[in-house]
Amino acid sequence: MKCHRLLPFALVILAGATPGLGAQQRRVITFEDFASARMVSDPQLSPDGKLLLYAVRTADLAANKRTTRTWAAPIAGGETMPFPDDKTVASEARWSPDGTSIAYISGGQLWIISENATRKQLTNLTGGASGPVWSPKGDRIAFVSAVYPDCRDEACNAAREKAKSESKVKAHASDELLFRHWNAYDEGTRSHLFVVTPDGGDVRDLVAGAKYDVPPGPFGGSEGYAWDPSGKNLAFTAKDQGAKNAWSTDLNVYTVGVAGGNAHAETIGNKGADQNPVVSPDGKTIYYASQQRAGFEADRWRLMAWDTEKGAPRELLPAWDRNADGYVAAPDGKTLLVMAGDQGRDRWFRVTLDAKGNASAPQAVITEHNNTQLSIANNGTVAWIRESASAPAEVWLGTLDASGVSNQRAFTHENDKLLAQFTLPPLEDYWFTGANNVKIHGWVMKPPQFEAGKKFPVLLLIHGGPQGAWLDSWSTRWNYQLFASGGYGLVIVNPTGSTGYGQKLTDGVSKDWGGKVYTDLMNGLNAALKANPWMDSTRMAAAGGSYGGYMVNWIAGHTNRFKALVSHAGPFNLENMYAATEELWFPEWEYGGPFWTSDAMATQYRKFSPHLYAKNFKTPTLVINGELDYRVPYTEGLSMFTTLQRQGVESRIVVFPDEGHWILKPQNSQLWYKEFHGWLGKHLERGPKM
Repeated sequence: MKCHRLLPFALVILAGATPGLGAQQRRVITFEDFASARMVSDPQLSPDGKLLLYAVRTADLAANKRTTRTWAAPIAGGETMPFPDDKTVASEARWSPDGTSIAYISGGQLWIISENATRKQLTNLTGGASGPVWSPKGDRIAFVSAVYPDCRDEACNAAREKAKSESKVKAHASDELLFRHWNAYDEGTRSHLFVVTPDGGDVRDLVAGAKYDVPPGPFGGSEGYAWDPSGKNLAFTAKDQGAKNAWSTDLNVYTVGVAGGNAHAETIGNKGADQNPVVSPDGKTIYYASQQRAGFEADRWRLMAWDTEKGAPRELLPAWDRNADGYVAAPDGKTLLVMAGDQGRDRWFRVTLDAKGNASAPQAVITEHNNTQLSIANNGTVAWIRESASAPAEVWLGTLDASGVSNQRAFTHENDKLLAQFTLPPLEDYWFTGANNVKIHGWVMKPPQFEAGKKFPVLLLIHGGPQGAWLDSWSTRWNYQLFASGGYGLVIVNPTGSTGYGQKLTDGVSKDWGGKVYTDLMNGLNAALKANPWMDSTRMAAAGGSYGGYMVNWIAGHTNRFKALVSHAGPFNLENMYAATEELWFPEWEYGGPFWTSDAMATQYRKFSPHLYAKNFKTPTLVINGELDYRVPYTEGLSMFTTLQRQGVESRIVVFPDEGHWILKPQNSQLWYKEFHGWLGKHLERGPKM
């Protein structure tokens, strides 16, 4: 297929590596600079490995919005083209198996463009369309759309949606929990799995009437479903626990025929979560990720192999103490590439399968910085996203061969010219001894204004989760470079509870929220101060979001060593937090049960709740929350601020009425950083000292 036949419109010359600025003085990055970065994602190689589709998200500060567009480029070099043209906003572009057509989403509906550049809109559904996945023969496309489960046809969905939008009453009513999730109320719709033919005919809901979502919300995408090689069946992820949805983590992998009908739960025997099926090229095996412990959302994601003929699932890598966060089957059927968090970086590992399906030990093959979103072509070309703490994401290429992934190189250069203007310090790894003599990993980042012989204020960053990790990545929310730009040295610790260092460390935070993590953070800060004499221990602040916000609230009641604190979306009163959050499995696992359970009350709620130590609050604290945050309701922030104010502790609260747990809108993000730096600048005497 010729690229110019499929993409005949406006051309943009592919930027090569931008020359450095040479002697020109580099400067400190600003928020406006940060907002102008082009965020690259979703690389999709054509089946023959000759063309690449990828997405670029840009921010418009003035319009207060972000827009994602798709681009196409020949792998051998040449012209990059906007897909399908320079006026259409397209996303989730996916090649047909023969490479002659591309399905994509535009205007919230599913479209297709053919080899002769003919376009056709395939859906016009009230609930929209997203997540296109081609069948192996190219005769159907799977996607998801929101429906009212009790509606039998599209006319019913449209009428129901029209009545809702025209009603003057906007009340929410529910008879079950999980009536709101993440940042939205349950309005009665469910995401269902559909198929459609490439000519737009036979649009079919495969799970009609189902009261569950495919895939489960709030973040599930097309990784949640997959075709078998015959094109007659699909495997998908769903959660059908009814009234138990709010406290159960029991997701299952289902299979359903292309004609629809009753879906069969294939993993019903496991009461933990099972998700994201990938079917082997020969159709004999379904790979999926599975958590063994029911109710624990941070259990190790085991890579499972289910033999579709024998019906016996087994763990493929039982000795591997890492999460199978992503996995892609190579076209030869003999190789899997598995993504796992590993010591602060997302890396890809190669797993070789023998004739019996037994797996070799994972071999790290893509390791530098942070690597996600991998695509493999039939010729062994591999494309993925790589980013780091000092560079936004770009597409990288390599070749899957006997040595692993060879000839690794950057392919896109969307941000080279922008980044060449700034001083962007790298992360510097360090290890120290934490609680119980466990070795803990962290990073230090120098301020861009660094000068030897001078001392700079220090900012300790605390990640959320608590089962999560700071990564060597370019975050669009908590960005290391923007924090350091205020003239601060950063201390970035992955304490007990962090992922990517083995499940034992991850498990260590549960039922111990204010214990080992606090020790790790203080030990890590002390170790960084000792190893970096340029850090000024008399001018320090700490900041965190979600669990990190909890830990900031905990710090406020347990030490006065910091000059300023920033608590974003942090739990304050654990008893109240339990009854107000939406995913009850989380506090029930983390705190050992509901607050009316006597043992949990004595050992957790009445031991580790920050509000119990409010009499010790003395450190100036900035509190930030979003009103649409249903994970940590913003009333936790109101309570923290009220307590600080009532005791006369200098404090400030910023509440975003149109944001949830994350602050995402460009102008809101701009204000967030302005408030953050204003608070630290006021209390840390910004700038170096001799």
